[in-house]
Amino acid sequence: MSSNSQIPINLSQELEALSLEAKDEKLSEYFDKLGALPHVEKEAKFREFLDKMGQFSQFNIGANNIKSIHDNENLTQFQINEYRKMAIVERAVSFAKQHKLDHIVFENMTSSNGDDIGSGVDGKPLEQVICANINTTNLFFCKNIGDKLCTNCRVIFYCSKECQKMHWKFHKIDCKSDIASKNWQPNYIKEVRKPSFLSNSPTMPFFNPLKNVEYLWGNMPAIDIVNLASNEFADGKSSFNEPIDLLFAASGDLNDIIISMNGLPLNFDQPTNICINDYAEKIVARNFIILYLIAKLGKSAIDIVIQIWYSSALTDKQSIKCFEIFGTVIQDLQMKEENVFEFGKLKIRTHFSPKTWNCLVEMLANRVDIQTGVVMRNAIMLNPERIDYRHRYMQRLTQGERICFDNFRHHGILLPYGALNAHHNVQNRFILDPKYGWVMADSSDPLSGWDIFKVVQVKHGTADEDLYGKLFFYLREQFEMFIDRLQKLKITFDLYDEDALQLSEKLKVKRFDRIYVNNLSDESYVGIESILTKFRPLLNVKNPHATLITLFMNWLPSIPSSDQVKLMESILQDDNYKNRWANKLSSFNANNAMGNISGLISEASHEMNGFYDHTQEFDKYMETNGTNKIAKIVGLRRRAVHRIVPKRLGVSMNQDEQTHF
Repeated sequence: MSSNSQIPINLSQELEALSLEAKDEKLSEYFDKLGALPHVEKEAKFREFLDKMGQFSQFNIGANNIKSIHDNENLTQFQINEYRKMAIVERAVSFAKQHKLDHIVFENMTSSNGDDIGSGVDGKPLEQVICANINTTNLFFCKNIGDKLCTNCRVIFYCSKECQKMHWKFHKIDCKSDIASKNWQPNYIKEVRKPSFLSNSPTMPFFNPLKNVEYLWGNMPAIDIVNLASNEFADGKSSFNEPIDLLFAASGDLNDIIISMNGLPLNFDQPTNICINDYAEKIVARNFIILYLIAKLGKSAIDIVIQIWYSSALTDKQSIKCFEIFGTVIQDLQMKEENVFEFGKLKIRTHFSPKTWNCLVEMLANRVDIQTGVVMRNAIMLNPERIDYRHRYMQRLTQGERICFDNFRHHGILLPYGALNAHHNVQNRFILDPKYGWVMADSSDPLSGWDIFKVVQVKHGTADEDLYGKLFFYLREQFEMFIDRLQKLKITFDLYDEDALQLSEKLKVKRFDRIYVNNLSDESYVGIESILTKFRPLLNVKNPHATLITLFMNWLPSIPSSDQVKLMESILQDDNYKNRWANKLSSFNANNAMGNISGLISEASHEMNGFYDHTQEFDKYMETNGTNKIAKIVGLRRRAVHRIVPKRLGVSMNQDEQTHF
């Protein structure tokens, strides 16, 4: 075998010569040289390589034909540098596996204390809006707090007039765009044509060519299914001294779990046992990933779990950290059905079939590059056939809200508007399917899963109309509260991937104080009869506050069309409603009559349900389905007044008076 001196390797020169693609000949040639060395020398040189790579920040440009991951221009120098480093890392990991040097890679990765996996500048956690003066071509970004708002778009901040002037040549592209104009109109108005959602063909409320669209993001605002203050602690004496057992039978994502846990007082001294189940293996795997990361890394994981949850791309350090942690988990567990992970008082128990473990393995093995990922995502979220639907939604937004909505649609990264996002250069392997691409519908929106009234109250330096920036900081606040409870209270999570009805059989010896079945009671899913029959035995009869909670999302279409017409007429006759729209009509712009009418129709169609109390119609629906009789047979009754969540969001539970079954 040749000695090291006979095969000179100049690391600096070799790294400078490397081009963008990991399969590049020079990169392969370099690793071929390394692989030919004796094992001891090879190990030493590989350690040196990783050390040098960590210090090396500049690489020659060799990819002018690569399109930007965030716009339609060429990649900036900054983006090329970051992407190239990630490509080299992936090639290095592959080399390490081939030559049994994995331990060196993991040593290198775990030397980080977790402080560099944030979404902010230099990998720090993003806790405040920073000045938007960023020039990725020159690798410059201002690190000062942004507190001076652009008076035109009203969604971007600078620390000074000087920074605003420096950044204007970049910002003016967005600030002076058609989307940012106060006089923006949907294409179907400018083109004086009938929009596609009013065509004779069947309308599509959402779009995705897949037959089985996945719901990785919640589409209803999160609820606290515990609400101790109105139930077990309602007497004000806090005398309740029993464990709390919760069952989320069809959880979807973790939004309801997080809000429910954050409602618990930090001095709650009883064990809390939470059973989380969903049949979709990707949802289950993602929930496990998020819970495991925050259990292992604490508050250092907040930014990374937000990006895993909602963003199309991660930073390279975030991606590497995930690969390191879950690669080890998979290797150690050997995909057993039941496992226990302990983190102080916190326990996470998994009860997974092979399908979920295989899903996690496939996620880790997902090698879709960022450019391909952008194409896959845009095929759904920016599909040209759906532009009328997007514009109908944008017509209801304010100028700033519209800018931020369009920005998130194009970039897919959940950050405050104007924040540096070029370092989010690695495809989020936990959200994109390598075969099917973007598996969610184009109607999917991170804002749908949270209470918008609480989101808009968040500050952290965000603009009033930057709803996605506010959501980012709202999630940071919620995760901080959530982690406080995971670290201080005695909490056990049991994660399942069962069909809900089969799960009820598996858990038949357990009893729960709250059971939330989401919208499984809808006729298009399981139906109310099966839900009441199967889950009633699981309620804790010793707790008078034990409750089965269900959501009816799809019952309105079951109302006969003749009754729906009557409902519409009664809404339009409401005095408050008529007065409100009379004021809007009086302010019509005569030069834009079509635009005004279209806007009013769109807005009215979304407000109808908010102006009408459907209680009587819903009671008829429940009676028609025999719900009253079934509930009585199994020993349940509908509460006269809701004590956990109101019958409709935004309505006070004190006003929610209903008749008993």
